[in-house]
Amino acid sequence: MMKYLGTTIDSGIFENLSKSDYLQAFEELNVIGQNMRRDDVIFREGDEVNKICIIDRGSVRGEKAYPNGELHIIQIYDEGSVFGIETAVSRKRTAPIDYICNEDSTIVFVSLKNINNSRFSKQIYEVLMQQMASDNIKKMHKIEILAEKGLRKRILMYLEILRTKAGSDTVSVKMSREQLAQYLCVNRSALSNELNKMKREKIIDFEKDQFRFL
Repeated sequence: MMKYLGTTIDSGIFENLSKSDYLQAFEELNVIGQNMRRDDVIFREGDEVNKICIIDRGSVRGEKAYPNGELHIIQIYDEGSVFGIETAVSRKRTAPIDYICNEDSTIVFVSLKNINNSRFSKQIYEVLMQQMASDNIKKMHKIEILAEKGLRKRILMYLEILRTKAGSDTVSVKMSREQLAQYLCVNRSALSNELNKMKREKIIDFEKDQFRFL
């Protein structure tokens, strides 16, 4: 559908193409867009994934549910992000986690088969591999965060990563408090208490999802 041409271009997957080839490449990919509601499941853990996904509107969370009832947020994908690459190009193509709409969203699906059949497949795959590497770096950041033993250190490490990325002392945390607790693998009450302590001690200030280093 032509209305997703801009979203596809903005995702960066045509980065290695000439602008004159954008339309031809888009037509060959034959993308499909789907409007989804908050908490709708895009892929469940164990599902076969044979397409990559671009977020046209909204956001998506990747989460891991454990038999004991614990739920860990692995990553939040913002509007314009591409996800599912690592799974789609893997040998088994099996989703390792759940991918769920974090809010009402529109997801653009690009079939791997269509990418393979496109005359621009080499250029598109080069970009997808770069994006997959960037995604893996974000996962490495989470490992660094969880390696910190104290809750305050985890919070500061996470916010520092956001500050470096934003280039500003004010950052946006695009997660609810419950989701942030799940991302940091801590109790929500403990997280709220520690955040309030840090605010009283004038280490940080925050209002809803906006955090600022003092």
